[in-house]
Amino acid sequence: MTAFSFNGSAPLNNAEELEAALRHIGATRYHNLHPFHRLLHGGKLNKGQVQAWALNRYYYQSTIPLKDAVVISRFRDRGIRTEWRHRIEDHDGDVGTEGGIERWLKLTEGLGLDSAYVESAEGILPATRFAVEAYVHFVRNRTPLEAIASSLTELFAPNLHEERISGMLAHYDFVNPDIMS
Repeated sequence: MTAFSFNGSAPLNNAEELEAALRHIGATRYHNLHPFHRLLHGGKLNKGQVQAWALNRYYYQSTIPLKDAVVISRFRDRGIRTEWRHRIEDHDGDVGTEGGIERWLKLTEGLGLDSAYVESAEGILPATRFAVEAYVHFVRNRTPLEAIASSLTELFAPNLHEERISGMLAHYDFVNPDIMS
Protein backbone atom coordinates (compact mmCIF):
# COMPACT_ATOMS: atom_id res chain seq x y z
CA MET A 1 0.00 0.00 0.00
CA THR A 2 1.33 3.43 -0.90
CA ALA A 3 1.60 5.92 1.93
CA PHE A 4 -0.81 8.84 1.77
CA SER A 5 -0.77 12.10 3.70
CA PHE A 6 -3.03 15.08 4.30
CA ASN A 7 -1.59 18.54 3.65
CA GLY A 8 2.02 17.50 4.08
CA SER A 9 1.44 15.73 7.39
CA ALA A 10 3.15 12.48 8.25
CA PRO A 11 2.35 9.68 5.80
CA LEU A 12 -0.63 7.48 6.56
CA ASN A 13 0.48 3.89 6.11
CA ASN A 14 -2.63 1.87 6.85
CA ALA A 15 -6.41 1.98 6.99
CA GLU A 16 -6.49 2.73 10.72
CA GLU A 17 -4.30 5.82 10.30
CA LEU A 18 -6.44 7.00 7.39
CA GLU A 19 -9.64 6.55 9.40
CA ALA A 20 -8.13 8.39 12.37
CA ALA A 21 -7.13 11.28 10.10
CA LEU A 22 -10.61 11.40 8.57
CA ARG A 23 -12.24 11.33 12.00
CA HIS A 24 -10.03 14.22 13.08
CA ILE A 25 -11.15 16.23 10.06
CA GLY A 26 -14.77 15.43 10.88
CA ALA A 27 -14.32 16.45 14.51
CA THR A 28 -12.89 19.81 13.50
CA ARG A 29 -14.73 20.64 10.26
CA TYR A 30 -18.03 18.75 10.01
CA HIS A 31 -21.14 20.80 9.32
CA ASN A 32 -22.49 20.40 12.85
CA LEU A 33 -19.94 23.06 13.79
CA HIS A 34 -21.45 25.59 11.38
CA PRO A 35 -23.11 28.53 13.17
CA PHE A 36 -26.49 27.66 11.65
CA HIS A 37 -26.41 24.17 13.13
CA ARG A 38 -25.43 25.60 16.50
CA LEU A 39 -28.52 27.82 16.31
CA LEU A 40 -30.73 24.91 15.20
CA HIS A 41 -29.52 22.52 17.87
CA GLY A 42 -29.54 25.23 20.52
CA GLY A 43 -33.17 26.21 20.02
CA LYS A 44 -32.45 29.67 18.64
CA LEU A 45 -34.54 29.41 15.46
CA ASN A 46 -38.23 30.11 15.02
CA LYS A 47 -40.63 27.55 13.58
CA GLY A 48 -40.48 29.01 10.08
CA GLN A 49 -36.70 28.74 10.06
CA VAL A 50 -36.85 25.12 11.25
CA GLN A 51 -39.44 24.37 8.56
CA ALA A 52 -37.19 25.94 5.91
CA TRP A 53 -34.24 23.87 7.14
CA ALA A 54 -36.31 20.66 7.08
CA LEU A 55 -37.67 21.41 3.60
CA ASN A 56 -34.21 22.01 2.16
CA ARG A 57 -32.71 19.09 4.06
CA TYR A 58 -35.44 16.82 2.67
CA TYR A 59 -34.38 17.76 -0.86
CA TYR A 60 -30.80 16.81 -0.08
CA GLN A 61 -31.79 13.55 1.63
CA SER A 62 -34.16 12.56 -1.18
CA THR A 63 -31.34 13.01 -3.69
CA ILE A 64 -28.88 10.74 -1.85
CA PRO A 65 -30.25 7.56 -3.49
CA LEU A 66 -29.80 9.18 -6.90
CA LYS A 67 -26.23 10.06 -5.98
CA ASP A 68 -25.61 6.52 -4.77
CA ALA A 69 -27.04 5.09 -7.99
CA VAL A 70 -24.52 7.22 -9.88
CA VAL A 71 -21.74 5.88 -7.64
CA ILE A 72 -22.87 2.32 -8.33
CA SER A 73 -22.93 2.99 -12.06
CA ARG A 74 -19.24 3.89 -11.94
CA PHE A 75 -18.15 0.34 -11.09
CA ARG A 76 -17.92 -2.72 -13.31
CA ASP A 77 -17.18 -4.86 -10.24
CA ARG A 78 -20.38 -6.57 -9.12
CA GLY A 79 -19.12 -6.95 -5.56
CA ILE A 80 -18.61 -3.22 -5.15
CA ARG A 81 -22.05 -2.50 -6.60
CA THR A 82 -23.66 -5.03 -4.29
CA GLU A 83 -21.84 -3.59 -1.28
CA TRP A 84 -23.00 -0.07 -2.14
CA ARG A 85 -26.63 -0.97 -2.92
CA HIS A 86 -27.71 -1.00 0.74
CA ARG A 87 -27.15 2.76 0.82
CA ILE A 88 -30.00 3.26 -1.64
CA GLU A 89 -32.25 0.97 0.39
CA ASP A 90 -31.33 2.84 3.59
CA HIS A 91 -32.80 6.00 2.09
CA ASP A 92 -35.54 4.70 -0.21
CA GLY A 93 -36.58 1.79 1.97
CA ASP A 94 -37.64 -1.51 0.50
CA VAL A 95 -40.90 -3.36 0.06
CA GLY A 96 -42.59 -3.16 3.44
CA THR A 97 -39.84 -1.14 5.11
CA GLU A 98 -39.49 2.56 5.75
CA GLY A 99 -36.37 4.33 4.57
CA GLY A 100 -34.75 7.53 5.68
CA ILE A 101 -36.68 9.62 3.17
CA GLU A 102 -39.96 8.61 4.82
CA ARG A 103 -38.59 9.72 8.17
CA TRP A 104 -37.68 13.12 6.70
CA LEU A 105 -41.20 13.42 5.29
CA LYS A 106 -42.57 12.59 8.73
CA LEU A 107 -40.49 15.41 10.17
CA THR A 108 -41.61 17.95 7.58
CA GLU A 109 -45.26 16.93 8.05
CA GLY A 110 -44.87 17.14 11.82
CA LEU A 111 -43.55 20.67 11.37
CA GLY A 112 -46.72 21.56 9.46
CA LEU A 113 -45.54 21.30 5.86
CA ASP A 114 -47.67 19.60 3.23
CA SER A 115 -45.93 16.45 1.96
CA ALA A 116 -46.90 17.11 -1.67
CA TYR A 117 -45.29 20.54 -1.41
CA VAL A 118 -42.17 19.08 0.19
CA GLU A 119 -41.84 16.33 -2.42
CA SER A 120 -42.38 18.80 -5.27
CA ALA A 121 -39.19 20.68 -4.27
CA GLU A 122 -40.94 23.92 -5.26
CA GLY A 123 -39.95 25.75 -2.11
CA ILE A 124 -36.30 24.84 -1.78
CA LEU A 125 -33.68 27.53 -1.99
CA PRO A 126 -31.83 27.92 -5.30
CA ALA A 127 -28.55 27.51 -3.42
CA THR A 128 -29.75 24.18 -2.02
CA ARG A 129 -30.73 22.95 -5.47
CA PHE A 130 -27.36 24.08 -6.85
CA ALA A 131 -25.35 22.41 -4.07
CA VAL A 132 -27.27 19.14 -4.24
CA GLU A 133 -27.06 18.94 -8.02
CA ALA A 134 -23.34 19.79 -7.81
CA TYR A 135 -22.90 16.85 -5.43
CA VAL A 136 -24.46 14.45 -7.94
CA HIS A 137 -22.37 16.01 -10.71
CA PHE A 138 -19.25 15.55 -8.57
CA VAL A 139 -19.76 11.82 -8.06
CA ARG A 140 -20.56 11.40 -11.75
CA ASN A 141 -17.50 13.24 -13.04
CA ARG A 142 -14.72 12.82 -10.51
CA THR A 143 -12.78 9.63 -9.89
CA PRO A 144 -14.57 6.66 -8.32
CA LEU A 145 -12.36 7.09 -5.26
CA GLU A 146 -13.46 10.71 -4.89
CA ALA A 147 -17.08 9.67 -5.39
CA ILE A 148 -16.83 7.18 -2.56
CA ALA A 149 -14.84 9.54 -0.34
CA SER A 150 -17.56 12.18 -0.70
CA SER A 151 -19.98 9.71 0.87
CA LEU A 152 -18.15 9.03 4.12
CA THR A 153 -20.65 10.90 6.25
CA GLU A 154 -21.53 7.75 8.15
CA LEU A 155 -18.28 8.26 10.03
CA PHE A 156 -19.72 11.44 11.52
CA ALA A 157 -23.50 11.29 11.15
CA PRO A 158 -24.44 9.24 14.24
CA ASN A 159 -23.06 11.86 16.63
CA LEU A 160 -24.66 14.65 14.63
CA HIS A 161 -28.04 12.89 14.67
CA GLU A 162 -27.88 12.48 18.45
CA GLU A 163 -26.94 16.14 18.87
CA ARG A 164 -29.69 17.31 16.51
CA ILE A 165 -32.44 15.15 17.99
CA SER A 166 -31.65 15.89 21.62
CA GLY A 167 -31.20 19.61 20.95
CA MET A 168 -34.40 19.98 18.98
CA LEU A 169 -36.43 17.97 21.48
CA ALA A 170 -35.06 20.03 24.36
CA HIS A 171 -35.58 23.44 22.79
CA TYR A 172 -38.60 23.43 20.48
CA ASP A 173 -42.13 22.91 21.74
CA PHE A 174 -43.28 22.13 18.18
CA VAL A 175 -40.90 19.14 17.94
CA ASN A 176 -41.68 15.79 19.55
CA PRO A 177 -40.15 12.30 19.52
CA ASP A 178 -42.71 11.01 17.01
CA ILE A 179 -41.42 13.29 14.26
CA MET A 180 -37.73 12.98 15.16
CA SER A 181 -37.15 9.32 14.34
